[in-house]
Amino acid sequence: MSGPAPQAVSPWRVLASLADKARQAQTLQELQFLMANETFVLLPYRSALVFRCEGAQCRLACASGLAFIDRQGPYGAWAEQAVAHLRPRLGTQDVFTAADLPPELAATWAEYWPAQVHLHAVRGRDNTDLALVAYLTDHVWPESADGLLATLHQVHGVCMQALRDRRQGWRARVSRALGPGSRGRRYLLAGCAAVLLALLVPVRQFIIAPAEIVSLDTTVLTSPVEGIVAEMRAQPNQPVKKGDVLVRLDDTALRNRLESARQALGVARADFLAGAHRAFVAADRSAEAGVLKGRIQERLAAVAFLEEQLAMLDIRAGRDGVAVYGQANDWVGRPVSPGQRIMELADERALGVSVWVPVADSINLERGARLQVLLYADPLHPLEATIEEASYHAIKSPDGVAAYRVRAQLAPGEKVRLGLRGSAKISGEWVSLGYFIFRRPLSVARQWLGV
Repeated sequence: MSGPAPQAVSPWRVLASLADKARQAQTLQELQFLMANETFVLLPYRSALVFRCEGAQCRLACASGLAFIDRQGPYGAWAEQAVAHLRPRLGTQDVFTAADLPPELAATWAEYWPAQVHLHAVRGRDNTDLALVAYLTDHVWPESADGLLATLHQVHGVCMQALRDRRQGWRARVSRALGPGSRGRRYLLAGCAAVLLALLVPVRQFIIAPAEIVSLDTTVLTSPVEGIVAEMRAQPNQPVKKGDVLVRLDDTALRNRLESARQALGVARADFLAGAHRAFVAADRSAEAGVLKGRIQERLAAVAFLEEQLAMLDIRAGRDGVAVYGQANDWVGRPVSPGQRIMELADERALGVSVWVPVADSINLERGARLQVLLYADPLHPLEATIEEASYHAIKSPDGVAAYRVRAQLAPGEKVRLGLRGSAKISGEWVSLGYFIFRRPLSVARQWLGV
């Protein structure tokens, strides 16, 4: 007794299996191999050729049953030419014969292909041809084959589009988003126009530079003699009066020199008295007395000089003001030379702003221009000031960069403490926003290019 007859597999179930395999393909080569070889399970054929399309050109990429195909060989070159002539008719027919080719190509049709060929397009996004598949068959396919192939090729098109996008990356996404007639392209053009208009908007040119509250009326206190600092009588930021002792130098070495000079003066006077006595006794000794008298004058000058130097060891204030310097311990015991700067005497009633503008950030600094000072101690209350002086030559700033020094006077009524630091905003001429943004890059580019 025989068993039940085997049931035929539904072609739609085969189609679903082929679609699953296509979705699992990881590369274009793997997908093209499936298109050329696995479709045989759905519809039998002698051979299948897959042509990859790049714009108007289609290149032979895969053939069923072959791991490699030579595009430059006679068969590959003829197949590409034949497909190029048949491709424009795909919208109206999908079965072709030798009569559909020009005579020079139709002459070798029977050598390479059977009597009829099924040619189908695999389309992706925007209905563009991604590939063409030529099925070489000796039998006429049923009418139901068209629907099956159309559905399968739709899946192939989606998978091929995804694999192409993955390989091309962001370039493909940008190309799609900015393609002709796309909404992204319109938005891009509108955005570019808006940016160009914004770059023409006039703005006030300005720079931000470090600033410090200083006195515009200061006197530098220097050492009049050489010595060692023994005591700093005036503390930092202490108000002083004219004539107050600010710095006291050590007098030990100078007093010893003065004592030696006084003893030498006494010896010179004793020598002069002895020489005068000898000149009184002997007339030929009168010249010696003159020499000894000149030596007394020399010793007197040395003593007077040292006494004057000793009086200078107490350095006094030449005016009223505030003593401005670092720390007292930094100076005690330090040797100083004549003319060396020790401190400044600043007038607190004439406060201003000292700004260091780096050469790379400088603009046209004009006398009388307005600036705002934002102190670190009080950033919510800007101070108004007016430029009084801007140096012509760049010098080394306290930060170690080449900069122009700008001195500005605070507006009347501004109450602030000497020595506070912050940032100064200096306003310049009116320029376009584009110039304001690209001024530094253009300057660097010109220096680099030498134009």
